[in-house]
Amino acid sequence: MAEDTHTNSFLLKRLQSKDSQLAEEKFVNEATKLEILSGESQRLTRMSSQRRAPRSGARGGAQENGEEQQLWQDCVSVLAELQQKEKEAEDLKQQIFAEESRLSEAKRNGREPSVAEYYTLECMYRDEIKIAKDQEALIGVDDTSGLKQNVGLLAAMVKHNEEKVESSLPRGSASRDSRDSQSRSGMDMDGTSDSPGPPAADRQARKLGAGRTSSQPPRNLDVIIRSEAPSEPSERSSNKPKIVYAVGDEVAFKRKSGDDLDWIQGIVTRVIGEGKSRRYEVRDPYPDDKAAELNNNYKSSASQMVPIPSVGAKFEHYEVGKRVLALYPSTSTFYRADVKRMLEGGTKVEVLFEEEQEGKEVERRMVLNHTGQ
Repeated sequence: MAEDTHTNSFLLKRLQSKDSQLAEEKFVNEATKLEILSGESQRLTRMSSQRRAPRSGARGGAQENGEEQQLWQDCVSVLAELQQKEKEAEDLKQQIFAEESRLSEAKRNGREPSVAEYYTLECMYRDEIKIAKDQEALIGVDDTSGLKQNVGLLAAMVKHNEEKVESSLPRGSASRDSRDSQSRSGMDMDGTSDSPGPPAADRQARKLGAGRTSSQPPRNLDVIIRSEAPSEPSERSSNKPKIVYAVGDEVAFKRKSGDDLDWIQGIVTRVIGEGKSRRYEVRDPYPDDKAAELNNNYKSSASQMVPIPSVGAKFEHYEVGKRVLALYPSTSTFYRADVKRMLEGGTKVEVLFEEEQEGKEVERRMVLNHTGQ
């Protein structure tokens, strides 16, 4: 019995000394981790509002955009893992607090905790430090590893893409004012959108060129009003009520381009008029280089627009062979296609675009129940 008491006393002093060292190391790790996470979170938030690319461009641009998308996905994955580690650390902290309280209560009642109990507490301390070190490894010690490296590369790619876009934009304010006045002078009353756009020859370039790869709604627009649009609108006919859009709605809309009519992705920024005379001003958030030189705001009517369901909406499965209007991968242009099959539990659709031999995967909400006529 005397030997056990001496052993317990020795372990208690050892743990008290170790506790001080562990507590200091844990504090430093936690402070460093929070500081780094705060900085990286702010940088990622700023970049998430800037991640966009024009539809047109060479094939090399699509490759760069794919690399940027992959880096972004890697960053999101690491942040999710860091969040899980943080939850584990919080749960472990509660367990340590409960165990320390239990041992303190035992000593107040005159019972000296056993060696096994002290060892259990020591293991908890070690697990807490291991979680902190795992988080440090995920974040990266410097800019050559982990999340910090990916964020640095992503920031450089975003800056490079922005400089390319800015270099292609006009430099004078007079021409911009002229474009604004021209865009407000006319309105399409019954037919297709008549705002200026790139010629038909650019259609294939947009289809194959670089563009946005994420289907998340753009976050850099000054519109905040959302409408309760149906989750899966069907193609309208004369005996169905006309859909009424609100500012902020995501839509696919017809834009007249030479002799062709392109369906492109847009966001409603203004509602003009009421009743049968109601028209809409729609913004193209990803304009071509040539379209950006003119204007990326278009006048449109409800008959020339198709709602894009919101993120997280519930969808029905499409039948094989159904004609749909689908967003072409790596662009913001919609084209007619036929459904080949549903994938990944209905979250994606494999479609066959017109004049193509191989099917392509498209996110379900970007495959619209509309023939594109």
